[in-house]
Amino acid sequence: MERDIHRRAEERVERRMGFFTHLASYLVVNAGIFLAWYFVLDHGKGFPWFVIPLGGWGVGLIVHFLSVFVFGRFRERMIDREVQRIRRKTE
Repeated sequence: MERDIHRRAEERVERRMGFFTHLASYLVVNAGIFLAWYFVLDHGKGFPWFVIPLGGWGVGLIVHFLSVFVFGRFRERMIDREVQRIRRKTE
């Protein structure tokens, strides 16, 4: 039982760390893209093309967040309920 709890805790931490790594990459890369746009195009004059990768990757980041922090908890609750049902049937 203790091993199972430890394994589940490790899985949660890995999913969360995966999201935070994704977030850090998003921030660093998009900051670089913004700076390239700003300094290459005469201090930000012209079409702000940096918003295209910022927005597209941002959608992916939001989906990753939801899968880890919203739907991940929902999934865990469903698993716990199913485990309880199975235990009741086997008793």
